[in-house]
Amino acid sequence: MRNDIQPSLQTIRSYFEKSEFYIPTYQRPYAWQVPQCEQLIEDINLHMENFDESSQDNYFFGAVLIAQESGEEYDVTLIDGQQRTTTFMLLLKAILLKIEKELEALPGTDNDAKRLVKRLNGLKEQIVTMLFRITDDEKDDYVDGLYYPTVERIKYVNDSISEKYSSEIPVILLGENFNSIKENVHQIYRRQKDNRYTNFYKNFRYFYNTCNELNAFNLINFANHFINNCQVITITSYNTDQAINIFNSLNGTGVPLTPIEVIVSKTTANASDRKNFERNWQEIVQRTDSARLDLNSLITHYIFVKLSEQNGADRRNPGIRAFFSKNKYLLNDDVLFTTELDKIIDNYESVADSIVGQLLSRLNGNLRPFISSYLFFRSDSRYLDYLLRLGILIELSELSYSHRLFKGFLEEINLMYSQVDSISTTELIDKVKNHIQTNFEYDEVKQILSESGVSNSLLYINEFLFSIETGAQFNLEGNIDIEHIMPQSGRNRENIMLDAGFDNQEEFREYAEKIGNKILLEADINRGIGDAWFRTKRENSITSGHGYIGSKFPIAKSLVNYPKGVWTKTEIELATERAARRIANFIFER
Repeated sequence: MRNDIQPSLQTIRSYFEKSEFYIPTYQRPYAWQVPQCEQLIEDINLHMENFDESSQDNYFFGAVLIAQESGEEYDVTLIDGQQRTTTFMLLLKAILLKIEKELEALPGTDNDAKRLVKRLNGLKEQIVTMLFRITDDEKDDYVDGLYYPTVERIKYVNDSISEKYSSEIPVILLGENFNSIKENVHQIYRRQKDNRYTNFYKNFRYFYNTCNELNAFNLINFANHFINNCQVITITSYNTDQAINIFNSLNGTGVPLTPIEVIVSKTTANASDRKNFERNWQEIVQRTDSARLDLNSLITHYIFVKLSEQNGADRRNPGIRAFFSKNKYLLNDDVLFTTELDKIIDNYESVADSIVGQLLSRLNGNLRPFISSYLFFRSDSRYLDYLLRLGILIELSELSYSHRLFKGFLEEINLMYSQVDSISTTELIDKVKNHIQTNFEYDEVKQILSESGVSNSLLYINEFLFSIETGAQFNLEGNIDIEHIMPQSGRNRENIMLDAGFDNQEEFREYAEKIGNKILLEADINRGIGDAWFRTKRENSITSGHGYIGSKFPIAKSLVNYPKGVWTKTEIELATERAARRIANFIFER
């Protein structure tokens, strides 16, 4: 048995020349999410933009630890690197589907088109051999549409006992188009909206949407850069026990500096008065703790402020390390740096205390840096109402935040925040209005709101809008629960179901999760009423708590004098229709 190790610097293309990638039983489940995938794409794009072929300064994705012990069933066992390897495969599949789409659209008659077809087919040929074990003849047949790989040819075997959704990779890699993949991936029971999908599918979908926005030439350039100019170091051990020991050693000691530690060390080195900077930084650390804003998030907010201020070609957050590597001068003035961080925290705290701020905090977290960036330059908070509308649309859309309709638009408009003298807040608002009217349909939004499983975050929006509609007081203080007016479970469920007009369990569950059946309620009141009948929930005193009559929330209070003593299918439909119309009217300002 060999006890040596063999390091090798490999391009992504050469890395995937291996016969398979085996995930052993003890490995953790696939944990990467869309934000990590966004960063991956941004890193590749940033490197591609600044790439100098003469220097051959390839992008480095880190080390991958492999056990390759003779006599084992699988030649290559991934000890460390399964997250990146899996993600690379999802990206390669997304590229492959985009190639197919481009080939279908090309006429193939003139010489330019023929050359493009040849380049696309060449790339297609490379990628299929990276994902599947196929012969040269099968490769040629695949390009010609005469052969399609089967599950046993996939270069990925996942035996992790912690991975519940290992079957997702074959479904995705073998899918002939995006729609067939979407129809066949696993949907997690009882999860709502996007949460019902696995990380495998959500990350693949992000990559697919990203590739779909590229034209054929940009796709070829991106794909070639990824597979030929991005690298990993493979550390191959020929003894599995040795490989595991190496893994434990690498992850137990020698932890690299975090981006925040790098920033602090560089600013300290440049500070005119180090003691003063240390005091100021300590105060910032304490303030972020009390504001429930971690330091990484604070620096991200700062980056968006600077991107707006610079108003240049860079509009995307490249990550903390990359941003400060490019903007080293920002750490030369420690007083200005900490003063601006303090201002961001001030703005964050002030908006967090407002109703609109509390509503925004319950929507997509990616909105928050744009709030900070806007408020850094402008005291007029009217614009936040329109960020709120975009946040609602993110919650309702099957598109992820990273889609150009959300992230791309917000990054574009962020560059305008600092231009106070030339671009008014009214103009910013008009841009958001026009964006919504141009890219979204009222009836479609209203229909989605009427369906089962709308995000619970929109219950806060519905309650807020109802309070405006009725002139009622509204606040979000205290512990809040989501109350199902018609209980979704409990000892009375069967009788309540029949009373409400349901004889089908599936239909009952669907209606229970409609927005018209869910309201906000104080946690102590909700515990007191449990799964009681509707007529009982409205009463003044029930066991250990008060009914709806004791609630501060306007919708609960409005139900106290509801003319009917039962909450039926019809009531849920009417309440859902009213909520859907109320929120859609707010978004489109009707």
